[in-house]
Amino acid sequence: MRLISSALCTTVAVALLAGCSGNMSQTTPSVPGSTGQTQSRYEHGKFIPHWSYPASVVPHLGAQPRYREVLQRFAKRHGNNGGIYASEFYGTSMYGYQHVNTANNPPTCSVGPVSYVNGQAVDGKGNLIDPDGGTRSVIVFSGPGMCGSEAGSISDGYGQPSDASSADAVNGTIAVGNIFDTSGAGSVSVCTLSGGCTANLTNPNMYEVAGVAMDNSGNCWASATNSAGTATLTYFAGCTGSGTAATGYVNTYYGGLDIDKNGNLVAISAFDSNVYVYSGCNPACTLVGGPFALHGEAVFGHLNKQSMTLCTGDFVNGEMDVAYYSPSAVTYWYSFNNGLSSSLEPEGCSYNPRSAQ
Repeated sequence: MRLISSALCTTVAVALLAGCSGNMSQTTPSVPGSTGQTQSRYEHGKFIPHWSYPASVVPHLGAQPRYREVLQRFAKRHGNNGGIYASEFYGTSMYGYQHVNTANNPPTCSVGPVSYVNGQAVDGKGNLIDPDGGTRSVIVFSGPGMCGSEAGSISDGYGQPSDASSADAVNGTIAVGNIFDTSGAGSVSVCTLSGGCTANLTNPNMYEVAGVAMDNSGNCWASATNSAGTATLTYFAGCTGSGTAATGYVNTYYGGLDIDKNGNLVAISAFDSNVYVYSGCNPACTLVGGPFALHGEAVFGHLNKQSMTLCTGDFVNGEMDVAYYSPSAVTYWYSFNNGLSSSLEPEGCSYNPRSAQ
């Protein structure tokens, strides 16, 4: 993910997070509207990546019978109403694909224009949320069908939006993760389409924010690093207040967050290609499963409605990776890249409908 700053650190491999930590100098984000801004994307910073994926990837198209049967029934029942959204950081559109795309078919629709999108998400009503880094705004596209018209947009005056979560983005509250806000640290903006962004949640553990999640009860979590570069998870009861550092959180790196149908928090650990599953985290976390190896490096990803598959944006291989998901196992299934460009850095992936939580 890239941040709006007056200068950027050199991207390591295919960078993911904005800003670089460690012994590299960190620039302070510019206030919206200032000159010389560049959009920031997540960069790896001081950490040394461990490449574990094969150089040549051949998707495995065979599905376990139970998964295949359920997913095929779902696709038949929902038709064009369901699918997968994929986005690229340097792209100007977000693309809609069929729900099961083992044949690597091209997108069926698109929405835009968008700019410098890091994470993106679908809410509980099927609306697509674009934390639009280029315009410092949050744009909502209508659901429940794929690639609906724009329902509205609001300015995020607190920082550069990089991820978002909401049960109902059109009528309810949207939690917006800012990789950095205008003070120079990461934050979570609390917004509505009707009232704009009216609160900015900060915590000393949140120096650089990656993912954000909001459950159906309105509680929020932010995945971040502190000023020392250590991965942290911060819990905001009711998405208000100063937040509490979660205990028992063992991710190596920060990354995207999601909530499965059992209420478990699914936390991606960027740059080491792992995902962890936790219960609780309010604020005490209990590790349910993981670390589970992903197919390729990813910062963001989301579950489908049944919490049976997990799609992640594989920015290294320039594709979307789909895995079978359960709290006790994450197993690679297939990848697709038709219509995506590796040079535009594919990064965001979400299902419509999303996890039922």
